[in-house]
Amino acid sequence: MEFVDEMEFERLGVFAYSAEEDTPAAEFPDQVPQEIKEDRRDAIMELQQEISLDLSQSMVGKTLEVMIEGKVADENAYVARTYMDGPGVDGMIFVQTGEELMSGDFAKIRVTGAMEYDLIGELEDEFTE
Repeated sequence: MEFVDEMEFERLGVFAYSAEEDTPAAEFPDQVPQEIKEDRRDAIMELQQEISLDLSQSMVGKTLEVMIEGKVADENAYVARTYMDGPGVDGMIFVQTGEELMSGDFAKIRVTGAMEYDLIGELEDEFTE
């Protein structure tokens, strides 16, 4: 926990230990109970969520180049990703716009809001202060 708190990882995945067949650790006596493993995993991820929110909030006001992945149903918004974000594992950027965009389009957005793992933005040329 101290290491994660000190390092402030931008991205972190945590898994509870599971014994792998034919590994020395799987044969160790006094294995940690599953409930304790899950509690430890949850505690680290809770800490990481706080770190991630702080990092996301530091992005507000910045301009990012994103690739549009698709439209959000029944909203004037699209889902997008930066070059750093892997599908299914990293956060998304929700782009609010009245413009018609296509999957695969690249756009410059200004970040206007932040959640733990996702950002909210507007097309840069639509942004008004």
